[in-house]
Amino acid sequence: MKRHNLPVAFVLSRNSPLPEESSAHLHGPPVDVVDDGKGWQLVFEIPGASIPRVSLQVEGRLVTLRGERPPTDPGTGQFLRVERVAGPFERTIELPELPDPERTHASYADGLLTVEIPRLHQTPGRSIPVQRGNPRTAS
Repeated sequence: MKRHNLPVAFVLSRNSPLPEESSAHLHGPPVDVVDDGKGWQLVFEIPGASIPRVSLQVEGRLVTLRGERPPTDPGTGQFLRVERVAGPFERTIELPELPDPERTHASYADGLLTVEIPRLHQTPGRSIPVQRGNPRTAS
């Protein structure tokens, strides 16, 4: 089983450009999303996708997968039926809570892209008591 570690791009703003292709030409792959309480596992079905041309972005609560499936070459024959989708694809999943992009990992094997996304652990706020008198000075 061949595994590829994919780079995960972390986008800091929502101003990322849209692909130049019309959205009518983009075919989103099927995905399973599992919440295990500590985070999410996303499994995208992308058989035949060109892994060097696959990108994964985590931006806020959005996870976006973009890539391309090359067309099938009939060789010296001719197609009698074409059912497999070729060309660029894009799929965006909105998570219910903020993920931790720094601990997100993705791997590809057997036509499946598996993305492990932990929840972002935020420290709870706390009440700060207000005291009367002069502020403390550093020694």
